[in-house]
Amino acid sequence: MSIIKGYGLIGRHGDLSSLLKKISSCGSCPSTYQQRTDKPINCLVRPLPLFRLSNKAHLSKYSIRIKRDDTFLRNLFRSGLNIEQILGKLGSAKFSIGLNPWLDRCMLFRKSKKTKLMIIGIDYKHFRVFHCQKRDQNFPLDSYKTQNNIWGPTWRRFFGNLLGKPYNDESVNAFLREYGVFITNSMLCFGGSENPSDHFYGYLQCCRNHIAEMIKIVKPEVIASFGNYGCNNVASILVEGGNDDPVLHKLSKSRTPLKEMKSVVRSSKYAQGIKARYEFKDMLFWPLYQPARSHLYRYDSDYDNLHKLLGL
Repeated sequence: MSIIKGYGLIGRHGDLSSLLKKISSCGSCPSTYQQRTDKPINCLVRPLPLFRLSNKAHLSKYSIRIKRDDTFLRNLFRSGLNIEQILGKLGSAKFSIGLNPWLDRCMLFRKSKKTKLMIIGIDYKHFRVFHCQKRDQNFPLDSYKTQNNIWGPTWRRFFGNLLGKPYNDESVNAFLREYGVFITNSMLCFGGSENPSDHFYGYLQCCRNHIAEMIKIVKPEVIASFGNYGCNNVASILVEGGNDDPVLHKLSKSRTPLKEMKSVVRSSKYAQGIKARYEFKDMLFWPLYQPARSHLYRYDSDYDNLHKLLGL
């Protein structure tokens, strides 16, 4: 119920519910790129009827449905079926209450509609990896304190670097509560190649309008992106939104935008982040390398500016 209330604080006028419903039925990637064999699968998003969850009785009823679906998913993935059989049985069942379990956790601690930090990554999780790794599940009501969940290296290394100390659940929870974090991805479906480092820009472009609409609804003060794809995607959205900053234009056109960022990091002109305005809201943008990368230690300075932007 706390997770649902957290989403409700952001989408009080029904705009977030409408967007989630739209995303949950999106089939743009396979229809646009019919000849590709690595088509993504939309099994991620649950249409969240925030406008109907206006009282405790409605919340309780919806919570029962989520628990029932959660049990169904657990049993399905333990059944020994292959991926095609699992997909055939999934039907309308989704993998999280809202967009993804990371965001569900953020909503668990949200206390106001204000979002200080919005994080936009690359894609969610490749389906085959999700299916085969027994220690990397992502069911919505799994406790983040258990060993069998999705709180992996990206989440842990990001917050460890951001907070400047070894990862600690209590510290992260306090940060989520104070800063109203919203975390999503440039691509919301399962999919792409089975190679985790291989992504297709076309699929990200198919999803871009959804992410742009999300930024409009969330109205973050600071946006941080993960990886080259996240950086390129956010920069493209901000440019399409009317921003003329030369750095944003350069990042939106480059396939290796984080190399372009090296000179930006050194520039005192951007010590306060890359300033942008989107849908009448001023915000700051700061790209980061993918936190899960093993060479993370080479980019510790990425977080110095982010600390300043967040007032840490």
